[in-house]
Amino acid sequence: MNQVASRSGWLRLLVFVPARRNWPAGARGTLSPSSVVPFLALRADGSADQGAAPIGRLPKARTIDLVFDCLDVFSASVEAPRLNEARLRQALPNLLEERMLADPADCHFASTPGPQPPGTTSSGGADETTWLSVAAIDRTTLARTLEAFAQAQLHPHAAYSEIYTLPAPRDGTLCLRIDQGRGVIRTGWDQGCAFDIEDGAPGALALARHQLGIQRLRVYGRPGAQLPAVAQALGVEVEEAQFDVDLAAVDDAVNLLQGSYASGGGFGIPGRLIARLARQGAWRAPAAWLGVCAAIGIGGLNAYWLKLDAQYRDLRTSMRHTFRDAFPGEPTIIDELAQAARAVQTLRARAGRPSADDFSVLNAQALQVFASAPVGIVTDIEYADRSYRLRFKPGSVDKAELRNALQARAIAQGMALRFDADGSARLAPQGG
Repeated sequence: MNQVASRSGWLRLLVFVPARRNWPAGARGTLSPSSVVPFLALRADGSADQGAAPIGRLPKARTIDLVFDCLDVFSASVEAPRLNEARLRQALPNLLEERMLADPADCHFASTPGPQPPGTTSSGGADETTWLSVAAIDRTTLARTLEAFAQAQLHPHAAYSEIYTLPAPRDGTLCLRIDQGRGVIRTGWDQGCAFDIEDGAPGALALARHQLGIQRLRVYGRPGAQLPAVAQALGVEVEEAQFDVDLAAVDDAVNLLQGSYASGGGFGIPGRLIARLARQGAWRAPAAWLGVCAAIGIGGLNAYWLKLDAQYRDLRTSMRHTFRDAFPGEPTIIDELAQAARAVQTLRARAGRPSADDFSVLNAQALQVFASAPVGIVTDIEYADRSYRLRFKPGSVDKAELRNALQARAIAQGMALRFDADGSARLAPQGG
């Protein structure tokens, strides 16, 4: 493993994810924190270093980019109707269905505004359609890759095809990246291919030279001894870029981490805000989460309070109207419940019907409660606040059976009998 794996302080880390067919156990395999992957580490001053390390031991960097093999990512430029983000994401599988070999239902799609390819015409007006750069990847491939990095506590901020590490063809110049005997070319804004460098000129380079009129070949990465032979066979000028990738081209890549895979967990605007803050420093992401949670909590509490306050005012208004309809003679309304209770007692008294807490009613009910009790156990009776306070001979009501029997008879009479710690008891109407 390269020594850079033990360093820290890198500004950007590009991790080159192996092609799915080269994963352990073949196409059905998966990555893990122990899987070794190539990487390219970049500093702010432009210095770089490359190596290979297990995912769990990759060098620390402020941002992490996943660079997928172009064989695993389908990319294209398409003309699409102007739709909002959600509707466009639903329409992309239908727009690309005829161009893809894979089943669109198994793929994750991402898009970004792109230029109109040269030599094409728009089918609709400028206000009706737009040109998009679109990328699609198998959901399982993307999900298992992100899972392996999550297990290593690494959170990528971007993922894109390897063709976007090179500039698009321009002014007769084709860009080629060579690493470990494998070449990648970008033949258009969203097109490219990969091949193995062999003796002579690969067919992909010869075809690109013929179709695009290439006169110059700009080489990135680490070209081997076969490069001069390739250049001679093609009959083009070769220029070494002295860089592994072109960061300006990377900034225009179609980021696959969109929708449910967006960095920030896919939590809409808060998630995107947190992801942006996280790029500035590791400590800002937890602080941003706390701020967002606090704002949501305060907003939720205020909304719930407003809801309860509205329900309270509606209930008080309904009570006031009901009281006014039932007792129109009341001059003022201060406490609807208390005034209604007093008015009902007055009406019962006028009708000659005693109230449940009248002395005569309480006296008759108390006699029924203690009718079967032992004679002489009650030594003192006080009446106050529409209830009786009873005191007993010492030890006369210590037995639980007697207390339970008296309380049961009180319930049958519509009263409540409660024994206190000092041996006395309170007898009052239930609910009083």
